[in-house]
Amino acid sequence: MNETQTALLSMYKDIKEVLERNGIEFYCHFGTALGAVRHGGFIPWDDDVDLAVWERDLPDVNRALAGELDPSEYYYHIPSADNHPHVISLAKGKEGLRNRDAPFIDIFPISDYPSGRIRQTIADAMIWGDNISIYALDRIRSPAIHRRLKWTHEAFYRLAHMAAGGKCGLTTVYSTEFKGYIFRKEDYGRPVMHAFEDTEIPLPQGWDRMLEHMFGDYMTPPPEGQRKGAGGFPCGAWIDFEAGSGKKRFSASRL
Repeated sequence: MNETQTALLSMYKDIKEVLERNGIEFYCHFGTALGAVRHGGFIPWDDDVDLAVWERDLPDVNRALAGELDPSEYYYHIPSADNHPHVISLAKGKEGLRNRDAPFIDIFPISDYPSGRIRQTIADAMIWGDNISIYALDRIRSPAIHRRLKWTHEAFYRLAHMAAGGKCGLTTVYSTEFKGYIFRKEDYGRPVMHAFEDTEIPLPQGWDRMLEHMFGDYMTPPPEGQRKGAGGFPCGAWIDFEAGSGKKRFSASRL
């Protein structure tokens, strides 16, 4: 493991302890799940950890992690203009947030996705609108302008959920690659523990089918020229940290 991965593993253990203590179900997802299965830990070139929780549990997740993680070690970022929180290391101080190079862990909500074609078309447009809004807001450096425009994320987010309707059998994770993350609810099922470095992580019950859907022949590493980390940084983390708006807990009950 490199320095970043060592920090991420310690962060994961702290998060895992809090979520388990509060009886909150969660999964490791995306590249983290792939690393566990293919490498027994981190993908050697990976630089983050991806967790997923049921969207209905977000209020409990936020209360637990915001209240029980050490605030001298972590900034629990509940963004004012994004749909998933993050745990960000403060080992580099505020500069790590300002320079966008602090180790962080994503916590993705697993959201309902409609099965009907018409509703899917509407939901797709709203999710894309949400992603574009999040991308644009992340590039606004003025707190005043950011406050005035963050409603765009909230509007697209609500409309996407309205399009999904109720009693959905499908799920997705709102991101630019959401079309590749559409799974049945039963694919997640009860978490299955899997070895990861010197600890264990919970994988979705249907991890094999899900990894094949996302990565194809997932046990074969990509060519060397395509081996790179996830990159990026939590949208709006610095502006929210400075404004203190992260204290306003994002909650699925706002839908």
